Amino acid sequence: MPRRSLGRASLVLLGSTWVLGGLALVASVMIGRVLGAAAVGALSLNLGIAGLIMAAALPGFARAHLKRLAEGSDAGRCVGTMAVIQGALTVVLAVALLLAWRLGALDEAPAGATVLALMLAAQVASRLADVFMQVFIAREQVVIHSAIVLASRTARVVATAVVLLVAPSLDAVATTFLLESLLTGVAAVTVLAAQGVGPRTPSLASIAGYWRFAHPFLITTPIALAQDSIDRVLVARWAGLTAAGYYHVARGMWEALSGVMAPPGLLLFTRLSSLYAERSPERDRQARTLFFNGLDKLLFLSTALAIVFWTLAEPVLRILYGPAFVGAVPTLRVLVLASLAAVVVNPYTFVLQAQDEVARFVPVNLVRFVLYLVALYVLIQGVIPWLPEGAEGAAVARLLLILFPAWVWFGWTQELAGIPFYRPALLYVAAFALAVAGGELIAALVTPAGRLAVFGPAIAALVGLGAYMGVLLAMHPRTTINLREIRALVSWADTPR
Repeated sequence: MPRRSLGRASLVLLGSTWVLGGLALVASVMIGRVLGAAAVGALSLNLGIAGLIMAAALPGFARAHLKRLAEGSDAGRCVGTMAVIQGALTVVLAVALLLAWRLGALDEAPAGATVLALMLAAQVASRLADVFMQVFIAREQVVIHSAIVLASRTARVVATAVVLLVAPSLDAVATTFLLESLLTGVAAVTVLAAQGVGPRTPSLASIAGYWRFAHPFLITTPIALAQDSIDRVLVARWAGLTAAGYYHVARGMWEALSGVMAPPGLLLFTRLSSLYAERSPERDRQARTLFFNGLDKLLFLSTALAIVFWTLAEPVLRILYGPAFVGAVPTLRVLVLASLAAVVVNPYTFVLQAQDEVARFVPVNLVRFVLYLVALYVLIQGVIPWLPEGAEGAAVARLLLILFPAWVWFGWTQELAGIPFYRPALLYVAAFALAVAGGELIAALVTPAGRLAVFGPAIAALVGLGAYMGVLLAMHPRTTINLREIRALVSWADTPR
């Protein structure tokens, strides 16, 4: 059963996620200021390539690991099982990379083989650290989890600043990513050891249990990881490093906005996994209530933040990165739409995963990936003149990826869990559209007004948020409940689960 308020645990994770995003943004700004847009693009390209390579070696055992922990399996046995699985996959990857290096396949790596190797090493170390970090999430020890990741990210930002001051180079910057992953792993192992949790020898039953849940991920996870990285690579290849720099910056801001959903989504998955471990009408009812309450709160917060990101996109990019990066504004705004779509769609996939229905994703995700590649080709290269192209085209392709085929997920959750499409989500989308339109109108009126012009985006944001709240207070009964619960969370008062 739940041990504490899901909202409170989500708030802690959300706060740490935003601080993490802010620290990553600081590092990105420093790199962009010192090394320029092309260097940021090259770094983004290497991140993308590393992600694609990891996709081939990292099937979806991580979600199986979290699910088994959430269901109450022995933590030491789970850690030992996952460590053995992850270690075997890492050995395979290391052998493949060594062979590629000996054959000269890495000689043409962008920004050099050293940067790519460091990015790959950072990703491997991060995945190994996650074997231990997932225990904190499953136990809802979110303060410990947040403290570890924040300390490691802070160390990377400090190291990045030192590198850029002393000997600025992409090789040295790439080393800081590896440093962060290693520090996270060491800290997680140390804290768990103090709690009496250490790796135990896996059994055939534990490995088989992971395999039963994870084997559909052997297809879906590489596809998902490839989807997450291929856009960076193709923007750089087809639109140039400057466009890749714009896209990298816009994606960084988008990931900060999307990070709002990640902590509550992760905890929602663990709670649903716990409830669905044993099926009964009462437990199914609790799962439905938990899902709809959580989704509404998520929409309430995420839509407001999407309005702010949309209206303040230009001044924020100008202030953080300089006038040279204002060209990333259209891309960022499309990605804001993508984040809002993801808030509506993605929670339904958590329900299916919590019910061990991952195999259903396989044929659909294969089709999605093919269509995504086609969309990237058409949009990035400007094959159809009247459509967005370059970095903005890649953002539109990502929006299409999220929307297709959302209706399938809604149908499956209705069939398996009695959870239909949440109709108030349409009201949130309409409120967002009205808020953005009202804000843009006000900004257009204020811009010619001399000294007031500099305050145009801020005025637009306030007007947009006011319109958003007005629509919700007038048309959505849960709005007052959400406001009360958010106030209680901020004050650390008792709140409903």
